[in-house]
Amino acid sequence: MQSKMPAYKLHYFNLRGRAELARLILNQAGVEFEDVRFERAEWPALKASMPFAQVPVLEVDGQMLAQSNTISRYLARQHGLAGKDEWEQAQADMYADNINDLMTGMRPAFLEKDADKQKELYQKFMTDNVAPHVAIVEKQLETNGSGHLVGKELTWADLAYYGYFAFLVEKFGEDFLKDAPLLKALIAMVEALPNIKKWVESRPKTEI
Repeated sequence: MQSKMPAYKLHYFNLRGRAELARLILNQAGVEFEDVRFERAEWPALKASMPFAQVPVLEVDGQMLAQSNTISRYLARQHGLAGKDEWEQAQADMYADNINDLMTGMRPAFLEKDADKQKELYQKFMTDNVAPHVAIVEKQLETNGSGHLVGKELTWADLAYYGYFAFLVEKFGEDFLKDAPLLKALIAMVEALPNIKKWVESRPKTEI
């Protein structure tokens, strides 16, 4: 007897942010889920109902799971996007954690209210954090030789890099990828996947 697919609800602000990787995984896997979004003004009333009083939260048949990378890792393992063995899974985790670090590093610039100061912080982040990381990942893509970050097939690591770097291209242009043709090709490859393309075209338009 075929097991019943769990009912997923993903709770997060009406943003891409730290929930978008889980959304990309679910869409690429062709899995239905309820995309529960709310505005920042609604958050105080919802906060106490969430584990650790934070989001994103994935609800699986009524059970709650917090922490963005924990959610994405769980979904990737459930739906064949985690890597084919434990070593590949560990590599995919490594790449996803790198993206988490980059997102955290960008937070001070995002929260800065002064426009000139914010621009300065973004430029510094792109120079000091993003540029060196792009150079490293380009070499790793060359070494792997498959067009993917891990192994020879799509994993959630590829989706994580697409989600973050497509956002950077959207915000700052693609000049920072001028010496990274393999990373640029990875972003284009994921973007062209039918399920990802459909999701990106239909999802709510948000700044981040």
